[in-house]
Amino acid sequence: MSRKPTSKTASTESPSEAEARIAAEKASKVEETRSDAEIRAESFRTGAQRETVEAFVVAFILALLFRAFLAEAFVIPTGSMAPTLMGAHKDVRCDRCGMPFQVGASLERRGPTMEKTVVAGICPNCRHVNPMDLVNEPNDSTFNGDRILVSKFAYTICEPERWDVIVFKFPGNPKQNYIKRLVGLPKETLTLRHGDVYAHPTGSTQRPEILRKPAKKILSMRHIVHDTDYQSGELIQANYPSRWQPWQENAATPPTDSWQIERTSDSFVAMLKDASDTEPHWLRYFHRWPTEQQWAEASNNQKLANVDPYSSRLITDFYAYDSYIQVNADQVYSEPPSLIRNRSGGRSFVPRFGYSKGVFDPDYQPGVGPDQFRGRAAYGAQGFSKEGVHWVGDLMLEANIETSPSSKELIVELVEAGIRYQCQFDLTSGRASLSIFDQEETVGFDADGESNLHPTAETSVLAGSKHSVRMSNFDDQIVLWVDDNLVSFDTATTFDSRSFRTDAEDHPRYGGLSHPLDAAPVAVAVRGGDATIDHLKVDRDKYYIATKDAQESVIDYDMRKVWQVFSRSMSQLDIQELMTHPADWNDSPLWQTRRSVSFVLEDDQFFPMGDNSPESLDARCWAGTKVRFGMPEGADRWSDASYVPRDLLVGKALVVFWPHSWNSPVPFTPNFRRMKLIR
Repeated sequence: MSRKPTSKTASTESPSEAEARIAAEKASKVEETRSDAEIRAESFRTGAQRETVEAFVVAFILALLFRAFLAEAFVIPTGSMAPTLMGAHKDVRCDRCGMPFQVGASLERRGPTMEKTVVAGICPNCRHVNPMDLVNEPNDSTFNGDRILVSKFAYTICEPERWDVIVFKFPGNPKQNYIKRLVGLPKETLTLRHGDVYAHPTGSTQRPEILRKPAKKILSMRHIVHDTDYQSGELIQANYPSRWQPWQENAATPPTDSWQIERTSDSFVAMLKDASDTEPHWLRYFHRWPTEQQWAEASNNQKLANVDPYSSRLITDFYAYDSYIQVNADQVYSEPPSLIRNRSGGRSFVPRFGYSKGVFDPDYQPGVGPDQFRGRAAYGAQGFSKEGVHWVGDLMLEANIETSPSSKELIVELVEAGIRYQCQFDLTSGRASLSIFDQEETVGFDADGESNLHPTAETSVLAGSKHSVRMSNFDDQIVLWVDDNLVSFDTATTFDSRSFRTDAEDHPRYGGLSHPLDAAPVAVAVRGGDATIDHLKVDRDKYYIATKDAQESVIDYDMRKVWQVFSRSMSQLDIQELMTHPADWNDSPLWQTRRSVSFVLEDDQFFPMGDNSPESLDARCWAGTKVRFGMPEGADRWSDASYVPRDLLVGKALVVFWPHSWNSPVPFTPNFRRMKLIR
């Protein structure tokens, strides 16, 4: 019979292993002494920790997937899409009229050391030059560009649409992302003419048709010209005449028995009392602002009452964003700001923290105008951005108007190339009727000009009520809003301005005392009773400059032709001066020197342009870059093309989710006002 082995003879463990086993058994016995509740609690803690770690891992993976396939955040580096999207810029509140505006400053961040410094900007409303206090005012520092969210999935499920703001790989360097507005679509030929965009199917003989923006795009793409909500107390005190003046035909001075204007630094009110029922009483906009000398006189409490209230100039493609006044950095700093070296010895390109503050030159006078730089300050990148150089006739008027029960009619008028576009409200019925006048002749909205003379619509604009009325003539179309609601007419409100004015005739007109026409192209009138207006705002459309070359000044004019027709050398400053003399507009040869350029698109080719046309390197200017920069023929397949191939589309810009924060009164104060959907 076999004998059962004892533990002693069966064990092969060493003394140390035995001690470890005994210790483990004791620990097990200790654990077993815990209550069921303690064991469950320990299990919950372990599970919770594991779930937390798993949640972070899953969130990280989802973030990577979200960024790769759905959406991605981008920072806008430059101002090519201003004012829709801001690159590196300065935020300014005008020190005279109080209007907030932005000026570009991306040129400060083009290298390891700041070479140019923005020291001032021009208000788009009152045109006062606003100097920066770079030493004492934290909010005069340069802010980063907008942070936006881009949908990378949008064009997987649907086609890109015209006027979308898109992100794409730059054909000249596919590693670099660009953001522009999509204007041209595949298989169409695009033509830029006098600031507008026309298109026809590629290969067809059809006449190009103007590309019209939808109403929402019109509102998001307009540019401010003047807003009565922002008034300069200094100009009012100096008796500088209002830009809005009562007017009547053949009058050399404003009539005294018409609109009466009251202004303070906080308000503007135009009042009409006991108006006759037979003739409309006009209130008209004259585009002008004080000279630098007049601003200085107003600051010294001198009077400016001798300014002609009917003096005016053309509305142009002035961009406040491009009006930055810049100097060489050594005019402001003894040690200019430079990129901060990181710990690894390289340079940090983190925009917010990447630049040192620099050391200011003791001769720099913070908050003092650019005269301190003794003629070494330049206006914008091209040196002439103090004013625009292209006449803009596509305008918009916004008015808050209240009429009395006895008022009969309200009229809104816009003028372009001497053609008067009117909306007449019958205040007894609320019916709105549109008309087009060429001198005294009524022309139609249709192609033949004989039918569809007066599109009509029913509105709530009645005598004895107050309404906000907005009207535009952008892109050969009359669009009307009442109380921010789009008005629908019974027939089309589109027209073809080329049927009124040939290419040679498409220029600003001045009619003298009988009618100022393009010298005062925006007006409102009331017939009968009383009326009060407490808000008037003028906007303009974008002006797309016809160019195929960014090497020289980005302008419409062929400067060689300009010199020929004027028989002398002419500069952009001379062109700006011409636009201040209405009597010269009718017969000036300048208008015939404007270019038209065309771009042919085939399948899967898209044509983007920046909203800031004078300072946008976009599809207009890409062709020829290989030769210009000495690139090899085989480099970057599309780098010489005036289009973006479908393969290089990244996505659609959706929202500005984080504009720059404010530096005062508390650092990192959120800028909620500029958070918005991108349209």
